[in-house]
Amino acid sequence: MSGRRFLSLLCVFALAGCAVMKPEIEPAPPDTRSILATLKMRCDLVDSMRTWMNVGIESDGQSEEVREYFHYQKPDKLRVDIMGPFNEPRAIALAVGKSFQLYFVTENEIMAGDLSDQVIADIFGVDLRVSDMRSSIFANPFLDGNVSELEVESYGDEWVIRRPSTLPGHREEVSILARNLAVSKWQITNPKGELVQEITFSRYQKVGGVLRSLKTVIHRPADKTRITIESVNPEINVELAEITFDLPIPKSAKIIQLSDLEIPQTSEH
Repeated sequence: MSGRRFLSLLCVFALAGCAVMKPEIEPAPPDTRSILATLKMRCDLVDSMRTWMNVGIESDGQSEEVREYFHYQKPDKLRVDIMGPFNEPRAIALAVGKSFQLYFVTENEIMAGDLSDQVIADIFGVDLRVSDMRSSIFANPFLDGNVSELEVESYGDEWVIRRPSTLPGHREEVSILARNLAVSKWQITNPKGELVQEITFSRYQKVGGVLRSLKTVIHRPADKTRITIESVNPEINVELAEITFDLPIPKSAKIIQLSDLEIPQTSEH
């Protein structure tokens, strides 16, 4: 995997993983309503966010770790700066709504287009849903609105909620700590019962009065991919200048449309 593809993946995971959805949520079974309401409230209380992040990705036997500076403004403005060893920007990614731009500073090249499940699978070679990454930043798998067929079991110190996935024939299992209603693990299995994806959430602490997970690990065995995202000194509900979400590009920059890029082979669920 090329160094630039690693940078692309690191930006994409951070951006898509920090976006917020506003789904039409169907009524949930009565015994889960308090859990879902608590998780949703934690999302609703965050209007903006600013944080340094240590992000690592392991894929096909290769690995890279970088520092990223992340900004988010509700409802749909996101920016990630991937920094070099001297805190110089190596790449800058910007997403406003579905529009996505990724600027490689040294190469003076920009990739532009709409960010979607298909783009991530076709261009970046990882079969990961945008909705999964969006849910990851708030440690809330139920942001996708899939709550109409929940099965709940209590194990004393933990709640386990199971549901059919939006992926045909797949199942999902979400583990929630009973003491603070914090999601600790989210697994997706295929029709054969094999693990397709596991996301773990840890290092919970209150940030601006809102309980947040400061460490997220996304593991996809079939893709041989593991992404680790750790927040450092996060701030929420801070005032962000409008210029934060502008991406001034030199006129000499080469523009590459995502739709024009070569499509590699990808794994299947």
